[in-house]
Amino acid sequence: MYTILDPDLQVCGILDLNGKGCKFYNDLRSTKIADDQGKIWVDTLDISVPYGYRETDYMTFGYHLLKQADDGFFYCYRIGEPEDDVVGPTHVKRVHAINLLAWDLTHKIVPAKTFKAANSQDAFEYILQQTGWEIGDNDFFGGVKTLEFNAGQNAQYWLDNLTSQFSVEIRAHVQVHNGKVIRKLVDIVEELGESEGRRLEYSHDLIGLTRKGSDQEMYTKLYVYGGTNSKGQIVSIASVNNGREYILDEDANDIYNNGGDYLEGYIVNDQILNPSGLLDWGKTQFKKFNHPKFNYTVDVAYLGYTPNLGDHIQVVDFSMQPELTIAARVIQLDESEANPTNNKVILGEFIEIVAVTPAIIWELRAKAAQAAQEAAQAKSYKIDYSTPDGTDFADSNEKRIIIRVYEGREDITAKIPESNFVWQKINTDGSHDTNWEKRYLNAGNVIYVGNEVVGSTIRCQINDEISDPIIFATEEDAAYFLTFPMNANGIDGVNRRVVQYAQIDHPRNHVYYSQVYGGKTHRPPDYQTTESFELSRCTIDGTYMDSMLCLHGGHGSHFGIEYVNNKLWIWSLYRNPSNLIYHVVKFPYQPGKIIDWGDSSIVDMLSFSTTGYRVNLDVRNGYVLFVNGIKDPAFYVCKKSDVEKKVYKPIYTARGSDINYFGVEQTYQSACLDFPYVYMTSGSADIDDDQKCLYCFDIRSKSLVYRIVYTFDKGTIEPIGAYRECETISYYYDSNGKKWLIQGFGFSNENVEESQKTNQLFRINEHKRGD
Repeated sequence: MYTILDPDLQVCGILDLNGKGCKFYNDLRSTKIADDQGKIWVDTLDISVPYGYRETDYMTFGYHLLKQADDGFFYCYRIGEPEDDVVGPTHVKRVHAINLLAWDLTHKIVPAKTFKAANSQDAFEYILQQTGWEIGDNDFFGGVKTLEFNAGQNAQYWLDNLTSQFSVEIRAHVQVHNGKVIRKLVDIVEELGESEGRRLEYSHDLIGLTRKGSDQEMYTKLYVYGGTNSKGQIVSIASVNNGREYILDEDANDIYNNGGDYLEGYIVNDQILNPSGLLDWGKTQFKKFNHPKFNYTVDVAYLGYTPNLGDHIQVVDFSMQPELTIAARVIQLDESEANPTNNKVILGEFIEIVAVTPAIIWELRAKAAQAAQEAAQAKSYKIDYSTPDGTDFADSNEKRIIIRVYEGREDITAKIPESNFVWQKINTDGSHDTNWEKRYLNAGNVIYVGNEVVGSTIRCQINDEISDPIIFATEEDAAYFLTFPMNANGIDGVNRRVVQYAQIDHPRNHVYYSQVYGGKTHRPPDYQTTESFELSRCTIDGTYMDSMLCLHGGHGSHFGIEYVNNKLWIWSLYRNPSNLIYHVVKFPYQPGKIIDWGDSSIVDMLSFSTTGYRVNLDVRNGYVLFVNGIKDPAFYVCKKSDVEKKVYKPIYTARGSDINYFGVEQTYQSACLDFPYVYMTSGSADIDDDQKCLYCFDIRSKSLVYRIVYTFDKGTIEPIGAYRECETISYYYDSNGKKWLIQGFGFSNENVEESQKTNQLFRINEHKRGD
C-alpha cells in the first residue's frame, strides 16, 4: 500500500491492491548505498496507476507517495516524469519518483564556506540548513576533516561528496502524525543493516542467482597521490614508503595476473596532505582494486527471506580458483509489492576474507606432531589500525590511533599486556625518534598524538606473548547478593513486574531499582504507546524503603546514578508525549513523588528523534553510555561534561556485531560502562530459548575481553524454576576501591502457583591478570 500526499505533505489518497483505494501496477522501489566506486545514496520509486480514478489525477508533479518499508521507517517520494503506458488492456499513468530528500537538496544551493575541523554533524547540518530536513541518528563516523564548500553547487552534490568523504551511509525518512508529515530526518550511520551470520554459495548455472564481474579496474601496482601542499607540490607517499610513489600486491599479481607485469593504476585524494595518512588511505583503497570485482544479483525467492539494505552476507564463490570468500553486503535492494517476483538484492563485495583450511582438518590428515609444527609455522598476527578522529595530523587537535590485533580471524587484543604494544615513530630519514617512543611505553593499544607526528611513520609492534585477558570473570566468581522486596507497598500497591535495572549506592548502602509501571491509578491515557516505570529504593540487605513514579519514562531498562549536594540524581531516558521525541534527562530521586514530562525537577540535557537512546552513567571516569537498537545494538560513549552542556558528540562507538553478538538469536537486556569497558547482558526468560550471557568489551578497540555463558550448574547462581531472565548489569566500587559487577536475574516464584517473579542480584568478583 502507498499513501498519496499533496504538495503540503498531507494525506489525500491511497493506492492499494486490496480495494481500499486505487489499484496500482508494476511498482519498484530501488535503494542503493554503494557501487563499484564506493558509497553513494540513491532511492527511487516507479509505479503505474490506471486511469479513471480520483487518485490518478494526483500522480503528477508536486505530489508525493509515502511507503512504510519492512524496516519500519516511512519513506517519502516526490512524483515527477509522468507518462502514459499500457499494462495488458489497461491504460495507465506511469510515474518516476525520487526520495524527497534528493528533490529538496537538488533545489538548494549551499553557500561557500571553509571548515578547519568539521565532524559529520557539522558538515551535514551545514548542507541541510533551510531545507526542512534535520539530522536524526548520527554515528559520527569519519573523524574530523578540513572541508571547503565551493560556491555554485547544490546540497545534493555535497550530500554525495560528504557521504564518500566521511564513508558513511544515510537513511532519509519522515515521521507522520495525524495524516501529515511532521518531521524530515536524515540518519547518518557507519553501516546500515545487520550482521546475522548468513551465507550464500555461488556456482555456475544456479537459477535465481547471477554474477557480474570485471577486471577492468583491477590493479596490482597502485600509485597514490594526495592534494597540493603549500609549496605547490603534489603530495605523494614516497617519503614514508621507501622512496616509492606506489604500493604493490605480489600475491594478487600471482593469483589474478599469472605473475606477469604488474597492472598499474593510480588514485588521488586531494583532501589528504599528510604522506602517512595518504599511505594509510591508499592501502585501504588498494583492497578495492587488487582483484576482479563481482556483484551478485539474487532473487529474494532464491534466498528464502528478505534482507534489509546494508545487511552482511558472506558469499563463497566456488567458481573461482582458488575459491573466493567475500564479506559482501546488500548494496542495492529492489522491492515490488505488486510483482514480488521482481524483488531482488544485489550483493557487493567490500572486504575479502582469506579462505583457510581449519587446523582441525590438518589434524585429521596428519600426525599430531606434524600438524602442530605446521600450525606454528603458519602463526601470524594481523594489526588493524584506525584513526577515528581523522588522519590530518597537521592541525592542533590531538587524534587517537587505535589498533586491534588478530590471530587468524580471532581478535586477541584483550589478551596482550599493555607493555607488549611497542609504538614506534620513524622519521623521514628512517631513524627512530627514541624520546617519543619512550613516552609511549606501556601505553597499550590506544594512544593520542599531535602534530609532532607529521611527516613521520607511526607503527606498532606486538611482542609475541598472549595470555588470559587483562580482566576476566567466570560464573564461578558469582555469589548471591540480595533478593528484592516481594510485598513492598509502592506508589500504587505491590508492583509485581520484573526488576529491569538496579544500581548500588554503596556509600549510603542503598539500592535503586526500576520496574515497568503496570498500575491503573496513575497511568496516562497513552500508556499503550509510551511506558512508565516505578523507581524504588531498598537497603543493601533488601529491606524496602520508598518509591517514586516516572510517567512516560519508558521501560526503565537502563539508568545512571550520581550523588551531588546531598541528592541522588537519576540519569535516564524520557519521552515527551506531545511529539513522541525522546530526551536524555536527570532528576533527583524524590520518595513518593509522581513526575511526568514537564515536571520542574526534570533537567533536559539532550533530545533525539522518536528513536530512544538508553542511558548509563560512568561517574568515576566522566563518561555517558548511550545504547540504541536491539538486534545489533549500537553503543556510543560521550564525555559527561559534553552532555551536561547539551552536546552529543560520541568519541567512541561500537556495535554488538563487532564482538560476535547476534541479536537475532539473543535477547539484549542492559549495559553499563566503566571506561574503557562496556558490560552487556542478554538472555530471554525461557530456559531453552537463548543463552544467558554477560559480555565485557573494550569500547576503544571494539574488542571482546571475555564472555560468560551462564549455565547455572556451578553452584554459585541457583535459579528458581524455569523462568530465568537476565536483566541488570551494573557495578560498584567498595570502600577499598575494589570493583564488583552486579548481575540481575528474574526467576520464578518459590510458590509455583504465584505469578510474581523473584528478582535477585548476584555479585561477581572480576579479576585482573596477575591477581
